[in-house]
Amino acid sequence: MKIETVMGSSTRERGSPPVETLESRLLAASQDLSGSKRPDPEFEHLYQQLLAMEGAGEKAIYEFLRSRRGADGEFPAYPSAKALMMVTLQVLVRLKDENLEKTALYKEVSGANGLAFSMDLFVKGFMRDVFQPMDDEAWEKSEW
Repeated sequence: MKIETVMGSSTRERGSPPVETLESRLLAASQDLSGSKRPDPEFEHLYQQLLAMEGAGEKAIYEFLRSRRGADGEFPAYPSAKALMMVTLQVLVRLKDENLEKTALYKEVSGANGLAFSMDLFVKGFMRDVFQPMDDEAWEKSEW
């Protein structure tokens, strides 16, 4: 039995397809997904409500998103600051796709995103302080 090693593209068969880079395959796959993606009716409804709220202010939009209930009607639709950041980013991307980044609504949703980011940062800082105390209370410095 004879084993041949393949070195370089010169030993490739002439009838084989050209080698595609991973980046080009990923780009083609993402374009296929964006075309076949079903619209989310819940997000569409939210987006239309936010369009109607233009001029209400960033705090009003933030409170509207925080008070919004999920499909069950009992639990919040966006239970954490991270979820609020994700939905505001999704709205900002949609507004930018529709060339509405110079509108008051874009600035207000961006401000609501900033509020959600600040809240997320505060919670993470608080949790870090609770679970990793410094100074004399540090676990590494405690004596038995």
